[in-house]
Amino acid sequence: MTVAISTRSFGDVVADAHRAGRLVVQPRMGMSSPVAMRQGLLATRGAAATTVGTITLDSYTRIGASAEAAEAVALGMELNGYPLVAHDLATTASVLAGVLSEDFPVQIRHGSPCPEPIVAALIAAGLHATEGGPVSYCLPYSRLPLETATANWARSCDLLAGVRATGVEPHLESFGGCMLGQLCPPGLLVALSVLECLFFGQHGVRSVSLSYAQQTNAEQDREAVAALRRLAGELLPDADWHIVLYAYMGVYPRTVAGADGLLSQAARLAVRTGAARLIVKTPAEAYRIPSIAENVAALELAAAAADSELLASQPGLPADTGIYAEARALIDAVRNLDADLGRALIKAFRHGYLDVPYCLHPDNAGRSRSYLDRSGWLHWSRTGSMPIAETLRPVSRVELTAAGLLDALSFVERRFDEAGRTELPLPPGAPPDALEEPKETWRSTPMSQLSVVPTTESATPPGTRQHLASPTTAAVLTIQSRMLAAARTFLSQHGFTEVLLPIVGPVTDPGARGAKQVDIDYYGHRYKLMTSAILYKQASLTMFDKIYCIAPNVRLEPLDTTVTSRHLAEFHQIDVEMAGASRDQAMRLIEDLLGYLVGKVLAELPAEFERLGRDVAALGELTAGPFGRRSHSDAVTTLRELGHPQNPDAEIDWAGEAKLSGLESRPFFLTDYPKGSRGFYDREDPHRPGYLRNFDLIAAEGYGELCSGSEREHDYAAIIARMRETGENPAKYGWYLDMVRDGIPASAGFGIGVERLTRYVAGLDSVWQASAFPKVPGVVSP
Repeated sequence: MTVAISTRSFGDVVADAHRAGRLVVQPRMGMSSPVAMRQGLLATRGAAATTVGTITLDSYTRIGASAEAAEAVALGMELNGYPLVAHDLATTASVLAGVLSEDFPVQIRHGSPCPEPIVAALIAAGLHATEGGPVSYCLPYSRLPLETATANWARSCDLLAGVRATGVEPHLESFGGCMLGQLCPPGLLVALSVLECLFFGQHGVRSVSLSYAQQTNAEQDREAVAALRRLAGELLPDADWHIVLYAYMGVYPRTVAGADGLLSQAARLAVRTGAARLIVKTPAEAYRIPSIAENVAALELAAAAADSELLASQPGLPADTGIYAEARALIDAVRNLDADLGRALIKAFRHGYLDVPYCLHPDNAGRSRSYLDRSGWLHWSRTGSMPIAETLRPVSRVELTAAGLLDALSFVERRFDEAGRTELPLPPGAPPDALEEPKETWRSTPMSQLSVVPTTESATPPGTRQHLASPTTAAVLTIQSRMLAAARTFLSQHGFTEVLLPIVGPVTDPGARGAKQVDIDYYGHRYKLMTSAILYKQASLTMFDKIYCIAPNVRLEPLDTTVTSRHLAEFHQIDVEMAGASRDQAMRLIEDLLGYLVGKVLAELPAEFERLGRDVAALGELTAGPFGRRSHSDAVTTLRELGHPQNPDAEIDWAGEAKLSGLESRPFFLTDYPKGSRGFYDREDPHRPGYLRNFDLIAAEGYGELCSGSEREHDYAAIIARMRETGENPAKYGWYLDMVRDGIPASAGFGIGVERLTRYVAGLDSVWQASAFPKVPGVVSP
C-alpha cells in the first residue's frame, strides 16, 4: 500500500513564500503518539505564521533499532519522537489525512546514518521531503564508519529521487551546516553543507536546502550565510535550492527572556541574509521537550521578529574576513580527490582535508582546534592538514583550555540570560539577588522542569580533563565518597559483612530492563560482565546471614537512554542481602540507611552543598521517618488518569516514573509488581498469586528510581518454573541451580544506585555528573 502524493514540492512551497517576502518558520516537533503528532501538525499549520510541518523521529528509529521501536509502540511507551518505521502505513496515513495541503507540506527530520528504511517509509506515506547527509548524520551522532554511512545515503538519495516519477520533486536538506557547529568555524560548516548538496545532486536529487546553524556572533553569521549563498549560486546552478537557518543548536538560555531574545535574533538574521526558512527552538529547550503550545508560540514569535526586520532598513554587505575563500578552498580540495563525491568525502577525512574540531568519530583526524574570542567570533587555532592556511587572516594563536572550553560552550547561554535578566521584573518580595547568575554552568535546576521523556538533545560529559578539573565535580564526588563511607559504617554496625562479589561470570541478572549484557571470552568460555550480582548475593548467604557489597555493574542500555539524564552504561550499586528477612524489613533498612548517610553528609559537608546550590531543606524528607507506599496497580491508575499509557502488566516505564516522582515531595516505595514484569528471583506473593513481593524506591522532585529490591525466590521447583515462564534457559544457570537444589536461605535484599543517589542528594541535572569517568550509553569515552 502506498499513499498518493498530493502536495506540491517542499522546495516550491518555500520558494513561493520567499518570493512573497515571507520567512517560513518550522518547528522540530515529534511525538510518539499518532494523535498528538496529528495535533502538533494541525497546530503548526494554524499558527499565525508561514509554516511547514515537521515530523521528528524517535531515537530507536534513528539508530535502526526497528524491533525496539515496534516493541515500544506495542507497549504504548512514550518515545522522544514519532516511530515512523514502527507504525503501520494506515496509522501514519491517519496522522496526515486532512493535514497535508498544497501549501502545507511535511518534512521528516531524523538524524540517522542508516536512513533507507526511513526514506522508504516516508515515501510510502506520501511524503517527499527529509534532511540529513553522509557526513553530518554520521560524525556527530554515530560511530558507524563514514564509508558505510556514505553508501547508505547514496542508496537513500537514489530512492528519494525516484519520487520524481510521481510528478513531485523530492527535497533533501543538508544538515552539514550544524556539524558540532557551536565550536566549528563557519568556513568548514559552509563547505560541508555545499559538499553534501553536491553529493545529493550526483544521486539525482535536484531540490535541496543548504543549512547553517546560528552561532556565537551575528556578524560572523551574516558573512557565513553570504558565503553559502554565493557558493550555492556558483556550484549548484542546475538545482532548486534555498538557505535554511537553524536557531542556535548549543547550550540554550535558561530564562524565557534570554531564549526569546536568541530566537528573535535568529529570525532577524534569516531575513538579513536572505534565508528562506528558519528552524525554531523554544524557551523549554534548556529543560525538556517543548509542548505543542510552546512550539506554536516560538513559531509566532519568530514570524513577528522576521516581519519587524523586513520593515527596518536593510544593513549593507557583511565584511569579508575570508569565510568564502576558506570554504571554497575546502570544497575544491575535496572535489579534486575523486569525481565521485562519496569517495571524495571519505578520502578527504582520511587525509585530514576535512577535520571537525572536537569531533570524536574514529574517521575524523582530530588535529584541528578552534577557540572563541571575547566577541564570540570563532577562529582556528590549529588547522591540521586542511588546505586553508593561505586563506586565514593572522590571529593570535590560542589553545582552548578546559576552563575556556566550558566558557565557550556556555557563551551564548550566559550572554542572552544576562541580557534577559535585566528585562525580567522581580517578583513581589523577592530579594535583589533573586536573578543572579548560577555559580556553575551545569549546577542543578528546579526539578519540576526536568524532562519526563527522553529529549532529542542531551547534555553529555565534557572532556575528561575538563570534567575532573571542575570544582563542581570535586564537590559532587566528595559527597559521594562520604556517603559510601557512611553506608559502610551503618551496615557494619548493623551486623553486615562486606563481600567482594565477582564482576564476571557465566550468567548474570537477566532482568536488566531492556539493556543488553556484555559477553567476554573467559579462557574459551562465554562469560558475562555483571549487570547485577543478585545471584551471587543469594549464594553468599550460605556463608553469612547479612552481606553487602559496593561494586560496578555494566549494562549496554538502549541508545534512547542517552538522553534520559538517568542512565549510565557503567554504574555502581550498594547491594544488600539478608537471610530470613521480609520485604518490609528490607524497606525499613533502606529508610534507616538513607536517613543515616544523608544526615552525615549534610552535617559534614555544608560547603559542598553550598557550592552546588542544592536546597538542603528538600533532603530533610530523607531523614524524616518512613517513606510512603504505593502499589503498582495504584500507580498505573494514577498514570492513566494523567493521560500516560502505562502497560498494567509491565514495569512502570521511565516517563511514568518521572511523572509519579514529580507529583511527590518525598521518596516513596512502589510495591507489588505483576509477576511477568520482573526476573525469576523475585518471590511471588503466596497470598496474592500473580503479584511479586518486591519494590522500587522512587525519589521525589522528578528524579525517579533510586533503589530496587524484593523478597527472593529460593525454592528450586519454583525457580525452574519461573525461569521457563520468563523464557530463560535453566541450563545456563547450572552453578546457581546447584546451590538452590542443595539449599539457600529465604532472603530479601536490594540494590541502591550510587550515581543516582548522588545525583538526587547533590541536586544534579544528569547522572553522569555523579561519575568521575562517566560512561553514557552510546558515547565513546575513556
